[in-house]
Amino acid sequence: MSLHDFHPQTREEYLAKELAERLNDPKGLPLYLKVAKHYSDSFIRRILGRVLEIPAERIHKSRGALFNWLIHHHDTPQHPSDTTPDTRA
Repeated sequence: MSLHDFHPQTREEYLAKELAERLNDPKGLPLYLKVAKHYSDSFIRRILGRVLEIPAERIHKSRGALFNWLIHHHDTPQHPSDTTPDTRA
């Protein structure tokens, strides 16, 4: 499916489409959908900002690959709808 044919319905789908467009990675849309459902909007946008700040000549593969690596290799806050039991005494 091309980005042109993808018609987002949810906040996560809009965010995934935005990521695919801004990272110039339409084939990464399925990954970006998973990311948008799993991580908070603020965390995703923070990582996206870091990736977009890096000059193109310093990127080895692609901005999409760098985004994917960063999103999975940080101390990552989960999506705000995830409920983790409070273990504090």
